[in-house]
Amino acid sequence: MASNLDEIERVFGSIDREVWIVTAGDASRRGGLVATWVSQASIDREHPLVLIGIAPNHFTAELIDASGGFGLHLISADQVHHAWNFGIGSGRERDKFKRVAIAPIEAASPILHDCLSWLDCRVFAAERTGDRTFYWADVVAGGAVSEGSPLTESQLIQLATDEQKQLLRAGRDADIVIQRPLQAAWRADLPRSLRLK
Repeated sequence: MASNLDEIERVFGSIDREVWIVTAGDASRRGGLVATWVSQASIDREHPLVLIGIAPNHFTAELIDASGGFGLHLISADQVHHAWNFGIGSGRERDKFKRVAIAPIEAASPILHDCLSWLDCRVFAAERTGDRTFYWADVVAGGAVSEGSPLTESQLIQLATDEQKQLLRAGRDADIVIQRPLQAAWRADLPRSLRLK
């Protein structure tokens, strides 16, 4: 284990990633969460791809696995209410779409009506790595709904109340308890194709 964890955390903390809302649904269920591990995975504009990392214990991961697709949404600071709705609590316990307008768009997953932009994605590959499942997906549709800059992690924290910060920390800490043994088990039985030696 690294000896200077505070410095490592400072390095990661200097990266100000966009806050994405990931949505998914199947015939009878729907859900979503906040993610920052989202990346464009191809420079080929005729074959756009994304790569996302989602914790396997989250309800949204279950929905992505069941449906084979997901929606991605960028939101502005003015739309931060979506981050709190989708970022706190589990979709297993409540319908996160109960008070959210869904766009009338033909898509595999629910698409938020009120967002900066959205992408409709179809999974073609997944790799489970213990504490994350990485999904590679074709982007089959997308749209820019409104103008503005995407909400970032630092803005989200700046806009948070003390209670929201406490809920985020509690959710993170609970996830670590669940995910740390998953990551350790995966590393202990690392697939041969991923080993360097």
